[in-house]
Amino acid sequence: MEPKEKAKDLIEKFEPLADYNECDVFTQRENMLKNAIQCALIAVDEIIDAIDKSLINSDIEYWQEVKNEINKL
Repeated sequence: MEPKEKAKDLIEKFEPLADYNECDVFTQRENMLKNAIQCALIAVDEIIDAIDKSLINSDIEYWQEVKNEINKL
């Protein structure tokens, strides 16, 4: 899966869990997306930290690219 696709996939998975109670529906949707992005970034940071540095650098590079794509959204 390409980093951009993985970034979107992670955000979509976290979005239902990133509930935000707000009276305005548009604001609620916007806040849910921001919360989902923060969750996805935390997950990617944890993955990067867990990767053994002796592994192929492409593993780390892939997750760094995913993180960059999440930050673009």
